[in-house]
This record gives sequence, C-alpha cells and structure tokens, in this order.
Amino acid sequence: MRPLALAALSLVLAAPSPAQRHALEQAFAGYLHMPGSPAAKDDRIVSIAVSKRDARYAVALLDSRTAGRAEMLFHLSHATWWVIAFGSSFGCNAAPAAVLSELRIGCGPPDGRAWIDDCGPIVSEPASLVLACADANYSLERIVWHGWGGPAASGTATARANDCKPYCAAGRFHSYPVTVRADALTRCGLTPTYARLTIVYAGARPPGIGARDVHALGC
Repeated sequence: MRPLALAALSLVLAAPSPAQRHALEQAFAGYLHMPGSPAAKDDRIVSIAVSKRDARYAVALLDSRTAGRAEMLFHLSHATWWVIAFGSSFGCNAAPAAVLSELRIGCGPPDGRAWIDDCGPIVSEPASLVLACADANYSLERIVWHGWGGPAASGTATARANDCKPYCAAGRFHSYPVTVRADALTRCGLTPTYARLTIVYAGARPPGIGARDVHALGC
C-alpha cells in the first residue's frame, strides 16, 4: 500500500477510542525516541485506524518534512501496544494476510505463517528471541527453524546467558548449543501463535537452568 491510501481507511476501519489513541501515540513516541530509531525525528502522526477484524492491530500514517510519508503497524499484546513494522513497505510476515489485506498494506516476502512472543512484540520465524524479559540476560541466538507454521516447529540455536558474577552488570555472557521446540499453536485474535517454547541442553547449561527449560508464552 502506498501511504496516501491510508486516508481512505476511516471508511472501512475503526477509529481508535481516546484511550487507544493515547496508548498508540505513546507507543509511537517511544519508538521515535529509542536509541537508533529508524524513524525521522520530525515524524508526526497524520491518522490512526484500528482493524475491525482484529482489534489487536492498528496502523498509523506518518509524515515528515525530512523523510516524507511512512506507515507504522502496531500490535497489542500483554496490554501494551508494540510497533511491529515501520517504513514505506513491510514484509508479509508482519501480520496475518487477512489483517494486512484489511489494512490495505501491500507487502513482500517473507510470508508469515505463525508467530511467537518476543517479550512483548510478536515475531514470525525469528532468528533470535529474548527469554529474560526484564534484563535480556538470557536469550536465544542464531535460531534455525524447521516446520515453522505447523503444529510444532523445531530447530537448533545458541543460548546466551549472563553469569551475573559478581553482579549482572559486570557479568560475562556464555554460549551453549541447544535444540528448541515451539508448540501449543493457538490463536491470538487472527494470529496463529506458539504458546510454549522448550529449550533442551544436551551438555553444559547455565547455572539454575534445567536440562529441559520450558517457557509458557502469552500474546
């Protein structure tokens, strides 16, 4: 979708409630001011529309004197709006096809078949995942998935964990080879979402982590 087409969205999409608009504007401001943000500092919101098919999704048209027009796609998870895509074009893995079609967002590969929680934002077939949401001291990197989008997806990865010695800010990260499995495929609105992630250590593992580390995930 070209950005100018968003002006017509109010005819087919829901306008945000005052509370929704405030929360979406806060999410936009957080994205705008985060370190390394790709958004232009003079970006401003022209309009916002919420999906009628799945009210967890919203799209905003932005305008900037320095960078021109762009779009921002939001998803609501864990009672927070997250920016999941930004720019003049999106990948088709940003949201389910039905949502992108309703929002009139054109996209290109890769396609999305299922999503998983990444400490708030949902992502499709991610190469990395944060497991310790409070401090990012435990994560998966270099994930290679097989069967993504089916009832269960498996793969290999590298787990990275901070030993927090003598304390976390001064600790060292250590890497461990693992296998992973995402299953319990469910629906978060229109979004097929894996609700469980299992990490298996065949050898060494971080202190305090079991050989089979199971995470229940939300959306």
